Amino acid sequence: MYNITWRAFLSVLAAAPLLGCAGLPVSGTLGGQTIETRVDSEVARYYVANYLAGRHTDPLLDTRIDRVYEQGNGNLPNREDLQKLSDDFSVDFAALYLADQIARVPANAWFQSAFQQAYQYTREAFPQGRMQVPGAADYDVLIVPTYLYKRFPVFTGADLAVPREALHKVGFHCYFVETVDDGPVESNAEIIMDAIRARATSGRRLIVVSASKSGAEVALALTRLGPANTRHVAAWINAVGALQGTPTVDDSLLPDFEFLVGKLDPAGGESMATSRSRQRFDSFNIPPTVFVVNYFGIPTSGNISFFGRKVYSALRKYGPNDGVLLLPDMIFPGGVTLARVGTDHMHMNEHLDVATVALAMTVIEWLKAQDDIWRVQVNDVAQHPPHTEEDSAEISTKRAVSSP
Repeated sequence: MYNITWRAFLSVLAAAPLLGCAGLPVSGTLGGQTIETRVDSEVARYYVANYLAGRHTDPLLDTRIDRVYEQGNGNLPNREDLQKLSDDFSVDFAALYLADQIARVPANAWFQSAFQQAYQYTREAFPQGRMQVPGAADYDVLIVPTYLYKRFPVFTGADLAVPREALHKVGFHCYFVETVDDGPVESNAEIIMDAIRARATSGRRLIVVSASKSGAEVALALTRLGPANTRHVAAWINAVGALQGTPTVDDSLLPDFEFLVGKLDPAGGESMATSRSRQRFDSFNIPPTVFVVNYFGIPTSGNISFFGRKVYSALRKYGPNDGVLLLPDMIFPGGVTLARVGTDHMHMNEHLDVATVALAMTVIEWLKAQDDIWRVQVNDVAQHPPHTEEDSAEISTKRAVSSP
């Protein structure tokens, strides 16, 4: 742990423009997103500028990268896979490979395309102050803040005030969950469970929004509530979710917040240690009727922000990370994943109002498409009733996993 003072903080901040200039410049396209940054190796540069663009001009590198895709067999790489790729190639190569594999999943590609369209529209319409999201009035949005949201609300955005205000402006019914800002995951999950139950009789569908540490809290709350108590929960937006904890706790990389904000409950930080968090993650069982959106950034070494640079560098030994969390540890399996290439844990606050509204619009569009699919299935069942319990179970499963 280390102490920081505002005088020291500001003096380092003044030097921030001098950081991040190393590496090889590269530009290209990945999963529909334009990339212009610096990367940590020639293989990462070649991967973006040549390999992904279909210009295979280095037979040796092409063969090595081809082998990575063959061994991956179309699956998203896990933490161990990415660490090995980091060792064999580079951390930036591993991060960019993850981004490409995410973009190749059809559901993710559909969601990414819809989000980009919604983002462009919102970027133009939202500042005018007259934008309303069609269907927003049919939804409650439950906002769950993250760690130390009462101590650092403005500096970090941990209280999610910007998303709350933006969603309210475009017609959503927004509700804030006042968790214990330094409390452990397990006890905050109980508070969130009560908040989810309280919205069950509103007559509107519920979208839960979490960020960072509260991602684990919401996942645990939904697991404990189970299908019977989450019928009204339509979706969960898991933004930069610390689902499997963070090595920053294990390695004591976080600053000494007590120096700035006073005494903290040590159980809150301890609940995000990786061993405990990964064991908890293995117990998660989100009801399949809840649509899950994983939303986070994938930075390269050339565009990591000043605020994330120190921790990012320390975590590189574990593989690609966003300056706080390891990239694959933010993904809840079974949902869709929207990854913003070139953005780290801190950069996610940029244009947060526009991104939040665009994300909510895309979620509603997905849910509407899913409802349309379900109505077709119901009509089909009415005309051709299932003959066995197995047929009925198959229909229910299709409803849970159907996508546009």
